[in-house]
Parts: sequence; C-alpha cells; structure tokens
Amino acid sequence: MSDRTGTTTLTLAPLHGVTGRILRSAWFRSFGGFDAVMAPFLLAVPGPSAKRNHYRDLVPAEAIPVPLVPQILGNDADSFLSTARALRDAGYARFNWNLGCPYPMVTKKFRGAGLLPYPERVDGFLGRVFADGLFARGEATLSVKLRLGLANPGEILALMPALNRHPLEAVILHARIGTQMYRGSVNLEAFEAAAALSARPLAYNGDITGLSGFMALSERLAGVSDWMIGRGALADPFLPARIKRATAPRGGSGSGPVRFPAAGAEPPAIGSPDWLSSIRVFHDDAYAGYRAALCGPSHVLAKMKELWGYLAPSFPSRRRELGGIPRARSFAEYERAVGAILGRT
Repeated sequence: MSDRTGTTTLTLAPLHGVTGRILRSAWFRSFGGFDAVMAPFLLAVPGPSAKRNHYRDLVPAEAIPVPLVPQILGNDADSFLSTARALRDAGYARFNWNLGCPYPMVTKKFRGAGLLPYPERVDGFLGRVFADGLFARGEATLSVKLRLGLANPGEILALMPALNRHPLEAVILHARIGTQMYRGSVNLEAFEAAAALSARPLAYNGDITGLSGFMALSERLAGVSDWMIGRGALADPFLPARIKRATAPRGGSGSGPVRFPAAGAEPPAIGSPDWLSSIRVFHDDAYAGYRAALCGPSHVLAKMKELWGYLAPSFPSRRRELGGIPRARSFAEYERAVGAILGRT
C-alpha cells in the first residue's frame, strides 16, 4: 500500500486464521515497522443476511497505530459491495479484493486465485464495483492482492490489461502461482514481466524472510517501494523495523510505531536476551488474549501452535524443546514446553 513518496512502505500480510484481531493487537503492543495491516479475508455476503459475528474480527474497529485494510473474498460484485458497505458503516474506507487465495476449496468455486485465468470475469467484476457510488464517489478505495496465475505464470500477463482499466489503489502481487501454494521458489522473472505491463507500480509479496534477502530483492526490483510481509515477520517480529532502519533516509529511523527498541536503535539480534524478552512479552500477550476470548484448551492451543509454526525457525537450537509444543494437550503442558524454549522455569 503506497504512500506515493518512493520511500519503503511495509504492510503486514493477511494470514488467514493467524493474523486476526488478537494477534494483531498483541503484535503492535510489542513491535512496529509496518505502515499498514491487511486483515485476513472475509467472505463476501449479502448484507441483510449476514450474521453479526461474520464481522467480529473487524467490528468494532481495533486500536492499532496503523491503518487496517479489510480484505474481501468473493466473485459476486453485489455481495462484495454489500460487505464493503457494512464495513464502511463501521469506519473503513480502504478495501482489498482477494484474487490470490490458492486453496482448492476456494479456487474450485472461482474465488481467489480461481478467477485468475478469466480476465473477462475480473474486468466485469471491477467494472461493476467501480460503477457503484461507494467507489465511484471516492468514499472508498480498492486494491487487489493476487498471484501470477492459478496454474500458469503467464496468466498475469493476460490479466494485466483488465486491471489497468480500473482505478485501483494498489496491485499487490505474490510471485507464485496458486497451485504452488507456498511451496517452491518465487518467480521474479514473471513478476518483472507483469510490472512492465502494469499501469501502476506493483507491490511485492513473497518470501521476505530476512534483511539480507530483502536488500537483494530491493536491489533487483528497483522500481518497487511497497512490500508485503507475512511469514517472515512472524518468525522475527523485528524484521519490519530492521528493514525500515536499513532503508531510512540518512538521519532518520524509518520505523513505524514500535515499543522496543527505541526509535532509531538497532533491533536486537535473533536469539539475543533482548529479542527473547520481547518475544516473551508478545507471546504472553497473545496467549492471554486467546484464553480470554476462546473456550477451552483445544481452541487456545490450536492458535498458539499455529503461531509457533511461524516462530520455530528462529529457534534452530531448540528443536528438541519445540517438539513439546505440538504434543501439549493442556495449558500446563503447553506452558512447560514454552518455558523450556523461552528460558522460563
């Protein structure tokens, strides 16, 4: 999501089932560096028939220090507009259309990446949405997040003219095809080919897991200033602050709101005492949030185990201790396993 200044802007990616309200709030109480957050997708539904809890992750709006962008999944423009209006009434003015979800249960219904082979359907959907008063009068803006294609990276080239015909706020491109899921390598050549055809700069998403890798990507994709990071930021929550510090103009910290370290300070190294201390605070905050919101250990531990799936690569010397987390069946077992990793008794 660009600020149009050419500076590096970072958005937290929408990880479905992971980066919901509780985790977002805990993350921003401990860390910073992001300029915006994209919420995990919400299924487009006709407004009058939507249950109130359909919007519970977004309504009421939460107190985080950066803009939160709702993402909507669907292929019916009327349902999309009904959902967007409900969220507009709750105070949101920026929306994203999910054209990238790769899961077969989604794509077989021609949603998410399942629409990528059909440029005419994408064009018709966007035409209907931008003709509606909500977007036509400028009361709201729309971006799209998509992949290179469902089964072929050439699909993005056929799709780009349809995207160019509409006043999208941003185009965020994950440099994989849908059938890859999250496996294999990103395809930078296909991303560059799409960028050459795009009427607006593309934001990049895919495999930003460390500062050195980001700097190499930034050098290669010199025209990109907007970046979306998901898994890498959960593995090392200081990664956004590292990137902002490394790319800041001379004399500036370049970091968004951040609890630790102080603005301009060097983020702590992975595994260092300060890094571990911050991970403990973040972990305990999220754990307490899930225990307050969810019923019973099975639901809470499922959420925490999923989080540890992302954190685990930052603990290469704790592989044996990490094995205790998936085996935990009670809060006491889980807390003992976490204590062995984070240094608590």
